[in-house]
Amino acid sequence: MFPILGLMILISGCLSEKAVITRHYTIEWTDDREEPEGEEPGVIPGRCEIDQIEISPLYEKTQIVNRSDSHEITYYKYHQWALRPSVAVMEVIRTYLEGAHLFESVSTRYSRAIPDYRFSTTIRQLEVIEYKNQFLAHLHLEFRIVDNSDGSILIEHSADRTEPLAEKDMNLFATTISDILVSELRAFEVKIRNHSELFGPKTP
Repeated sequence: MFPILGLMILISGCLSEKAVITRHYTIEWTDDREEPEGEEPGVIPGRCEIDQIEISPLYEKTQIVNRSDSHEITYYKYHQWALRPSVAVMEVIRTYLEGAHLFESVSTRYSRAIPDYRFSTTIRQLEVIEYKNQFLAHLHLEFRIVDNSDGSILIEHSADRTEPLAEKDMNLFATTISDILVSELRAFEVKIRNHSELFGPKTP
């Protein structure tokens, strides 16, 4: 009896040592821009509301997607997003817009005030690409500013970027996705500032 019990304890200990840990990764960005002295008004007069992120159901999961062929994907079991991508991306956009002072005010949904504009985002692909022993971070997205008075799109920006990873490191993948997202937000900000006349008052 006792030898059998001892063997069971030994086997249990070995299994616990080999237990696989599920690791979680974040899409995030800390606004490290220097704040200008004094309060600077937004370039665009009015209030902008950040819409819910539109994302394909394939990618709106905590599991990270691995694409190994044109029509073949798998989900990592032990590598997952800490938050659903739509939630994490919205938080990055909110942080970015607030720090950019691009509009007079920025809010997420559920605010009582009616916004002048809506910041709309579509994520078409968010994945690790594994191809011929090479690993890449792939993010395909679109940004739009919508005039809330009539639903027209004032300005838009799209990017379909694939960045190679130096190694198969999921933390590096998450960092690269975050960097791509912020880089494209910067590009969209420049485009908005260069076309600020589109946001002027409508002629009667």
